[in-house]
Amino acid sequence: MIARPAIATLGCCSCRNSILRAVLGSTATNARFLTQPQRRPFQSSTRRFLSSQRPHETDAARQVEETPESDTKDESEKPWFLEEEPPRHAPSLHKPTLPHAPEGAPALVDPMINYIYEDMGLDDISLLDLRELDPPAALGANLIMLFATARSERHLHVSAGRFVRWLKRNYKVNARADGLIGPGELKTKLRRLKKKAKLMGNNTMIVPGGDNGISTGWVCVNFSASGHDTDELSSFDESGRFSGFGSSLTGTTVVVQCLTESRRSELDLETLWQGVLRRSLEQTSKIKGEKTEDRAAFEKMVSSRMQQPSNPSASQWQALQQASQQQRHFSTMARRLQPRTERRAPAAGKGVQEPASQVVVEDANQLDLARLRRQISELQTSGIPLNQDVLQSLICAVFEAAPSTPDSSGERLALVDELLLTAQERGMTVWSREMLVTLIESVVNSPVYGPELQRSQSNLEFLLVEMQSALDEPQVLRLMHAYARHQDWERLWDAFRSPARFQVARSSELYELAYSTMAATRDPKLCTDALRWVYPEMLKEEPPVLPTGSLYTALKACILVADPAAEDLLHHPPASETLDLVGRRRLQRREFVRVLKEVEDLRRHLVGTQARRERAQALNKFSDAVSPGSA
Repeated sequence: MIARPAIATLGCCSCRNSILRAVLGSTATNARFLTQPQRRPFQSSTRRFLSSQRPHETDAARQVEETPESDTKDESEKPWFLEEEPPRHAPSLHKPTLPHAPEGAPALVDPMINYIYEDMGLDDISLLDLRELDPPAALGANLIMLFATARSERHLHVSAGRFVRWLKRNYKVNARADGLIGPGELKTKLRRLKKKAKLMGNNTMIVPGGDNGISTGWVCVNFSASGHDTDELSSFDESGRFSGFGSSLTGTTVVVQCLTESRRSELDLETLWQGVLRRSLEQTSKIKGEKTEDRAAFEKMVSSRMQQPSNPSASQWQALQQASQQQRHFSTMARRLQPRTERRAPAAGKGVQEPASQVVVEDANQLDLARLRRQISELQTSGIPLNQDVLQSLICAVFEAAPSTPDSSGERLALVDELLLTAQERGMTVWSREMLVTLIESVVNSPVYGPELQRSQSNLEFLLVEMQSALDEPQVLRLMHAYARHQDWERLWDAFRSPARFQVARSSELYELAYSTMAATRDPKLCTDALRWVYPEMLKEEPPVLPTGSLYTALKACILVADPAAEDLLHHPPASETLDLVGRRRLQRREFVRVLKEVEDLRRHLVGTQARRERAQALNKFSDAVSPGSA
């Protein structure tokens, strides 16, 4: 029962070879040729039926004929896994212009640039000539720096390693590659990282997109074209005394900055080194006594040291982007040419087209939203003149028009959006502080102010903050008035603080509005909190804002709201005999009594100073009038 399957198994060639290989081990290959008879390949049998060969030809003759051909074929072929091709650029219709070696540069610069582009496969190659830096850079004297972009982190390290070996093989130059991670070092770091993750009991050390000490994104290859290393050596002066350490200033130092695209845009090394070169040239010209009056010529001289990458396809894309940002003073949109479904009958004594300025100024309180929509549609289609004042008046009218139903807020926002789009198409400036303040003021003062308008208000305030510029005093006053109407004290104080963020002094009008607004609330807590930080800042302004005129009145009103008995206690204090020790100390340390006393003293001093100045001016005028008569 068992012998028959065993005999069948041994009859199969592959099964017999497997058994022999398992039993004999490494000697199975030699034993195979001793036990297996010479057999003809499968292709030979096929060729037998298709050719004119006679069937009585022996297999031995065919084996002898095919053996030399197979040997020569094995010798000429190379395995696919040993074929290694350098990275190549993808075929493109636009071939970028490579930078050329500057005058007096080493002979290897031009072939090096070609190798960086053709064999290393790096893009956007730029060259910066820094040989005129004085003092020279820390990288070396007579510096020529190149910048190139790699496609990925792996491409960066592979191409940088090949570049170092290419310099060593062809020019006998020992280059130093800072940031290069070789294959052995990469394996060691990965092994240590896995070991650390295993000890911590998790595998969260390898974060996607993280650094982990493996990815650098930047390899700096630097070498000296003179053929020797630029290591620091001890230097001696003319008398033979030791003077310090330093590197030789002979030869040319070449630095190739290889970066990934994201790393290159993040560091922006070209702008950094161009600024260093500009400052060095300015300082050198000042030392030589040369005046750089022609700024354009000086910038042209600086730009001549920098060879930026010239890519026609990128230039074409930039030109398309600039063309898409062009503005026109007329509209070709189809919605502008649609006929109006509703026609407005001409009013008595008025034409069919009513000027937009007249609509806003005269009928802002009487216009409803539907009528404003017709006016804006007429403004878009008939070409009525539009300026900045008319645009702001129309925006205010849209937010203040009837009906005052909460569901009309979306329609008002859409109408304002159409107005801004029309103004932008006509070449007007809609991205400005004045326009944003007008929009915020109109939104806050709208009778349909609700959650939808609050979201729009938050977006507009975010845009205003992102402009990173100080508001004018009238703009701050308008925002404070709008926020005070809704009792939004947080935004009111934020608008009040906005000039100080840009180191702009606040005037007495801002402080007067702050004090009067707080006094109008009749809330002692709000007035107390405001006085404790607004009043000290008022005295610390450059120059100090002193309490005179209407500012004194508003400040005193705010103090009396915070402490109604402050004025009475200041002018008519109780007798000290009627108070005990605690009561006398409490009266002396009463906060707003002391503040009111300080304000009164400042005002009295200012009034006295102003009276003496006016008296002196009157005496001077009188003496000038009397002196000619006496003469």
